[in-house]
Amino acid sequence: MPYAVIRVAKIKTHAHALAATGHNYRQAQHPHAITNADREAPHPNREYINHAQKDYWSLLEARIQEAGVKRIRSDSVRGMEVILTGSPEGFVRGQDGRAADYSKSKWAGDNLRFLQEKFGAKNIVSFTLHQDEKTPHIHAVLAPITDKNTLSADQLFNPKSLRQLQTEYAQAMGSHGFERGIEHSQAKHDPMQRLYGLEAQHAQRVAELTKPSTQAPAIQLSDPPTAPWKHSEWKSTEEARINAEVARQVEAARVQLVEVAKLAQTNTAAAEQVRVLQKQLSTSEGLKQGNFTGLQEAAKQVEVSDQTFDKMAVRYAQGEDLADLREFGATVREQERAALTRVLEQTLAKPVKDGADFVAKLQAAGYQAQAIEPGKVVFTHEQTGAKFPTTEIRPNGQAIGPQLTAAVERTTQQEQSRGQRRGGGIGM
Repeated sequence: MPYAVIRVAKIKTHAHALAATGHNYRQAQHPHAITNADREAPHPNREYINHAQKDYWSLLEARIQEAGVKRIRSDSVRGMEVILTGSPEGFVRGQDGRAADYSKSKWAGDNLRFLQEKFGAKNIVSFTLHQDEKTPHIHAVLAPITDKNTLSADQLFNPKSLRQLQTEYAQAMGSHGFERGIEHSQAKHDPMQRLYGLEAQHAQRVAELTKPSTQAPAIQLSDPPTAPWKHSEWKSTEEARINAEVARQVEAARVQLVEVAKLAQTNTAAAEQVRVLQKQLSTSEGLKQGNFTGLQEAAKQVEVSDQTFDKMAVRYAQGEDLADLREFGATVREQERAALTRVLEQTLAKPVKDGADFVAKLQAAGYQAQAIEPGKVVFTHEQTGAKFPTTEIRPNGQAIGPQLTAAVERTTQQEQSRGQRRGGGIGM
């Protein structure tokens, strides 16, 4: 019986979120779009929630703000990416080996209901089915908000709760022919990759060690000396040389046999674990390569932003042209410019009492507004430090100033109208 497979990964940084967005939506212009997806796949990928394909960081920040979460540490995990699928043999396939179209299936619907019931419907900000890889699988992104309206990935996704999640997911997928893997097994996701890789290496090494070897060259004796009284010395010397060469060959064979024995013993000890992991290891190539073995481009960019800052700073100080970093920075900045534009459009559509109220609303959304000179304002995104003068931002395709004036006037008129209605009611 095929296994139900569910995996989770933390979304810790803005760069991480952008990487996942580009990967999951196959954004051709995005540096993290994967290359192993089948561009001629017969069945479409489908997004069930985030139809506008907004970036995950904006979605998560908006959900956290909507939920009224009060305490958010700078290092808090903003989101979790959940991948839901099953071992390949659990999906209906055609004669060509391709999986059937699951975009409108009960399986996809049951997966969505499972997450919504488990973590809260509002907390699921994206739910994407991929069908352009070997096996259908779902990427879901959720905000780890608890019942007490706190942001806590550690509370919702700890070793105990993850074991329970595996059990509950398998139960939810039981009607589709999937079962749970062995509970409390020592088989973990990362060691699966390592173990299977080692097994392949061992098999290759054993094949090398045990293949027929070429015949050792015959030991050539030196010509005996012509003087008879030197024959005894010559004989002793030749015997010592022959014995040394034979001993060398015997020792080489012994070392080879010891290595073979150790590899055999290792594989025997791992045999049971390999059997347990076999089905999980055959999970879709995209699932293994794209999400839990790295999203190589994503990992590279996350490393640039999170782990190698000092190295980059030194290279910059030394005058190097960091084209890759500059390109990535431009991508992030453009993402933030689009996000700020959406925030401004939403803010201007709501009641705005005055300029101070407008600035306060932007600050609550993560942006600082600073007047650098009369009539010129710069918006700064607190998280990334991206700066945008008003000349770069045109919400609704128009300049900000007139729209802000109109929003304030509209709000004033609405408040006056409500005051008049309340006053008329009292007069009666």
